[in-house]
Amino acid sequence: MKTKQSNKKFIYKNDQILNHEDALISIDERGFLFGDGLFETCRFLNQKIINFEAHLARIKIGLLSLKLNANIQNIESKCYNLINKNNLQDGIIRISISRGIGSKGYLPTNETPNLIIIQTKELPILPKNIDLMVCEINPPPFKFKSANGLQYILAKISAQENNFFDSIMLDEKGYICETSSANIFWIKDQIIYTPSDSCNMVRGTIRQALLDIKSIKIKQGKFKIFELENADEVFITNASSLILPIDKIAFRNKKFTHAVKYKKILVKKVTKLLKIRFGLI
Repeated sequence: MKTKQSNKKFIYKNDQILNHEDALISIDERGFLFGDGLFETCRFLNQKIINFEAHLARIKIGLLSLKLNANIQNIESKCYNLINKNNLQDGIIRISISRGIGSKGYLPTNETPNLIIIQTKELPILPKNIDLMVCEINPPPFKFKSANGLQYILAKISAQENNFFDSIMLDEKGYICETSSANIFWIKDQIIYTPSDSCNMVRGTIRQALLDIKSIKIKQGKFKIFELENADEVFITNASSLILPIDKIAFRNKKFTHAVKYKKILVKKVTKLLKIRFGLI
């Protein structure tokens, strides 16, 4: 009888494949000290990484923004080597890049090369109902996945404390941006809406894939929270889950909290088109 292999058996540390427990890093690593770096998560199905080109493009944007010169030339082949080495069919690949060791206060002194860690992770276990709340934590301005994710951490903790799956984050002017771990869309009168690129949010790879599907018409813009209160359907997107229809959102004003429940009709059609786009059906 076959036993399930641990998906943490091996990891990549720069150019070395190591046992997970042997993959140690220095306490002087800037990714640990300051969150000085970035990360990327990719979904793979049947040992094929979905939409890797988009993930690689976002890594390059992040490296340029952070002025990091990490060598990512063979990063895709390393990801596939690791998937095969861990004998996995479905799961998540996480790529973490830190600036390395060397600090004079906040100023990097680049005493060592950048550190790249690649690891595989299990798919998240989702609750039966995907409910959201609106939180008071503003998202950062980064368009990529910064290693310093404090606002997202606090937003996720806030959701957990209130028994919700995730939190919707607004900017300082009250415009809808994203959730702590996903981009957000809503449907009203069969029209799909989403915050524009100018909003503070990570530009998700699944979000961009939907925007690229010509048969799907999506209106982008800056929207206030009442748009979600009046929506017919709401869904969120990220690399690990692709599309998640939302069951309920809790809205809060100065006097009381009220919840709105949503349909799941058109979002099923959108999900099908996305899967066709990626060759999953």
